[in-house]
Amino acid sequence: MQTVKTYMVRKPSDLDEVKSTTRANSDKLETVAVVETINLTPLEHKVLCRNPLNDYDFLKGKGGYCEEHGYRQVIEIKAEGQPTLYADPSGSSYCRYLGLEIK
Repeated sequence: MQTVKTYMVRKPSDLDEVKSTTRANSDKLETVAVVETINLTPLEHKVLCRNPLNDYDFLKGKGGYCEEHGYRQVIEIKAEGQPTLYADPSGSSYCRYLGLEIK
């Protein structure tokens, strides 16, 4: 199981909110478990970044907190030339929680 450290922003309005909230909370990163990787086109990635609360079929029914392992389960979202995102829809089809790759 691949894990990463990120800050998960609850119901963000866009990627700028995720960036600013992450900067303000850089001391509160959490370890999340990547359970699936989705590759998008740069345009699809841009749409998701502008509208994370829209419904996305590839998120439906996924994510949530795994008591057994003690980690939030996330979907890793990649696109060429774009920042890697981590979404936890917690069973929904939108980015209920969204985080960025922290380097």
